[in-house]
Amino acid sequence: RLILAYSLPLLIGGIAGTANEFIDRQMIKYIIPDDAMSQLGIYGAICKIAVVMTLFTQMYRLAAEPFFLSNFTKEEFVESNAAALKYYMMASMLIFLGIALFRDVFALIVGRDFREGIFILPVILGGNVLAGVWLNLSFWYKREEKTRFAVYVTFVGLIFTVVMNLLLLPRWGYYGAAWARFIAEAAMVGVSYYLNRRYFPTPYDVRRIAEYVVLGIALFGLSEALLPYVGEGVRYGVNIVIFASFVAYAVWREKIDVKAMLRTALRRR
Repeated sequence: RLILAYSLPLLIGGIAGTANEFIDRQMIKYIIPDDAMSQLGIYGAICKIAVVMTLFTQMYRLAAEPFFLSNFTKEEFVESNAAALKYYMMASMLIFLGIALFRDVFALIVGRDFREGIFILPVILGGNVLAGVWLNLSFWYKREEKTRFAVYVTFVGLIFTVVMNLLLLPRWGYYGAAWARFIAEAAMVGVSYYLNRRYFPTPYDVRRIAEYVVLGIALFGLSEALLPYVGEGVRYGVNIVIFASFVAYAVWREKIDVKAMLRTALRRR
């Protein structure tokens, strides 16, 4: 009975989460009045490029869930969970910039006919980043055996996905689907953060997390602003400098010993 009480809400939440992942494709098919299948193909192709971020989140989940559900004291769990979200955001913004700044290179993965939709890639990547944030915010209620909150969070996301697609798809097509996904993930983050603050306050370093998010978005915006004024070869050089600037800032801010990391990696080899 105890196992069923713990796992059933996670099962229901998982079903809602899966529906939230794929229902936008069905809605594109039936709501967009003209050229629906073409738009569906473009949207699906760009989502395949963004799967790099999804894979990172899934790998993080496979490593983090067993770690956080281990036999920690509450103080150890709170401290580790707070630090994990900060480092997750640092790494995910790094991946975001790496893909978004060089998205025309990643566009070569898909067919020529689908590359026209590459401009929606940063929005989809942003949604995938937010998916990792609410994953981090879910560890506490799994540990505290309050898994009913998983149902609340995922159903809020599903409702937002359906409503926002109904509103945006007829106007913007697959671009609206990308923003609907982003908004739904943001809603799940909002609900998860509210539940955390109310039932299990965790001292997340919101200021540092915001620094990485703001810096990442600002650097991406800088690249977009410079785009009309530089040639293609120069643009790649500029984007490499922009990407390296984020890496340098993160290393400096977190006081990461790069030499020690390299020595450790070389010894393992």
